[in-house]
Amino acid sequence: MSPIQPEGNILIVISDTQTQDFLAALLTGEGYKVRICLSQVEAFEILAKETFSLAIVDFVSTYINGIEFCKKIRGDFILLHMCIILAMNTKDPMDKIKGIYAGADDYIETPFEPAELLVRIKSSLVRMARYLDANPLTKLPGNVSILKEIENRIKTGAPFAVGYLDLNKFKEFNDCYGFEIGDKVICHTALTIINALAKLGGTTNFLGHIGGDDFIFIASPDCIEEICRQIVESFDKSIVSFYDDEDRKKGYIITKNRTGQLCKIPLLSLAIGIITNEHRPLSHVGEIVQIGTELKNYAKTFGKSIYIKDRRRE
Repeated sequence: MSPIQPEGNILIVISDTQTQDFLAALLTGEGYKVRICLSQVEAFEILAKETFSLAIVDFVSTYINGIEFCKKIRGDFILLHMCIILAMNTKDPMDKIKGIYAGADDYIETPFEPAELLVRIKSSLVRMARYLDANPLTKLPGNVSILKEIENRIKTGAPFAVGYLDLNKFKEFNDCYGFEIGDKVICHTALTIINALAKLGGTTNFLGHIGGDDFIFIASPDCIEEICRQIVESFDKSIVSFYDDEDRKKGYIITKNRTGQLCKIPLLSLAIGIITNEHRPLSHVGEIVQIGTELKNYAKTFGKSIYIKDRRRE
C-alpha cells in the first residue's frame, strides 16, 4: 500500500445510517469515490487493504472514538498523510481542541451544511496535496505542482516564459563547507528568486523547487530577462557571505572535483535557461524541460552567473 493517497477516495466512519446515506449521495454526486463503515474496527480493516485521501469520522458514537482514530492514524507511517475531518456532535470548544491536537485536520458540526462540508473537504485535500508535494527544505512547490503549472500554461495558449536555474559547482561547495551551509545556500537562492519575481514580475508568477540546487520559475516573457538579470546581480553580490574570509579573498576554494582530484573551484555562480512560447508554440512539458536543460547546460560552460534565452523561431 502506497503512502501517497489517491485524490478523491473518501472513507466515511459514521454510525448513523441516515448520515451515511446523506454523505454518500452528496460526495458521490461531487465525483468522489466513497466507502462506508459502521465502526472503528471495520475502518481499520478496510484501511489495511485500501487507500483513501480523506476520512470523515464521528467524534464519538457507539463504536467510534474520533480521538483514538486520529491518534492511531497519525502513528501509522503508511496512513499518517490521510486527511481526517471529525463530525462533531458537540459544541464544546475543548472537544474541538482535543480533536485537532489528536491529529484531525478539520472538524464540522452536525447536522452538516452541504456547501460548508464540501469546502472543508476540498481545502483539506488541497493542503495535503501541497504538503506532500512541497520541497522539505524550501517549502516551495515540488515536481508534481511544477508539471501541472506548466501544463496549465500550455493549455491556455497565453504567452509565458520558463526559467530553469541551476547552481554551478554546488556539489564541490557542499563537500567543502558541509550540508548545513549548503542548505542555507539553497534557501538563499530560493529567496533571491522570490525577491526578483516579487519586484519585477506580475501576478501570475510561479516558483517551484525541483530538488537539490535546481529551480523552475515562470513569468511573463516581457519581464523574464529583467528578472534573470536581477537574480544574477543579487546572487553574485550576496553569495560571497557564505565563504570564510580566506576563500572569499582568494575567489576560490581548494577541494576535490567530481573525479576526486584536488583543484581550484571558483565561487558559486548560477546558470539559467529561458524558454518562451513567444516565437514558436510549446506543446508538451517534456519539450520545455528538454530545451531548458540544453540552455542551462550551455550557460554552465561560461563559468559565471549568466542566463541564456532560447530565441529560435518556428
